[in-house]
Amino acid sequence: MYLPLHNVSAGKKYYFRIPVTKLSFFTVSLPLFSFIICVLLTMYKDFDRANKTHCNIPNIFPSISASIGNYEPQITIWKTAIYTHAPLRFILIYLRWDYYKSIIRDDCRIIVKLAVSLNIIENITLLGLTHWTSSLNYSYHEVCFKTFIAASLLYMVFICILLTKCRRRPNITLLERYSVKLKWRLFLVNASTFTMAAYFFLRHNSLCEPYVYSIFAFSEYIVVVSNILYHCTTVYDLHSHFITISKHGVTIEK
Repeated sequence: MYLPLHNVSAGKKYYFRIPVTKLSFFTVSLPLFSFIICVLLTMYKDFDRANKTHCNIPNIFPSISASIGNYEPQITIWKTAIYTHAPLRFILIYLRWDYYKSIIRDDCRIIVKLAVSLNIIENITLLGLTHWTSSLNYSYHEVCFKTFIAASLLYMVFICILLTKCRRRPNITLLERYSVKLKWRLFLVNASTFTMAAYFFLRHNSLCEPYVYSIFAFSEYIVVVSNILYHCTTVYDLHSHFITISKHGVTIEK
């Protein structure tokens, strides 16, 4: 059954009309909830093994690598979520790119392209992190992790700067202002907690103090959640966008 599209000619019909806000929420919910489930499952059924370190000190929080890459069904839950949501993330990258081009000044286009390229790298290395676990393929996992973190942080700060300093029009709506404010806050949380995670990881390896590895692990959790929430701000940027599927193909409406 076809449904008429309200803002096009009466002869054009569509099969589905999906708000980008719902697509964004669904996309970010897959890694977010699978991550939470994997951590809770690991703490419930694999607590001792996941918290065991090379110096046998007490800990209460397992690392992300242990939670998603060492035990079943956590491995399957995480991989299913990441592989399922990956195509949707690339669709959202394209939509964000189109949005950035429409609001950012032409003289900053090269920075927009760089930021979008970093976002693509971030998503590809996330797939690599998922495919190559630290327990089985540490060298590949390490390269993907470092690249993921660098691409993620650079993408976040470039977009924050572009949306703050390089808009075509200086006057922005309250929703746009709120979106930029959230992005800056989530970037700062992400960068600071990653710094904390790196510090406590190195401190654990050198001093082997009780619970320091748990502080590292908890800092990792905040890094992941703040990254996901940063991408969730897409709902404010593209709140009026729709994806329609009709006999004419896939189109984007504003």
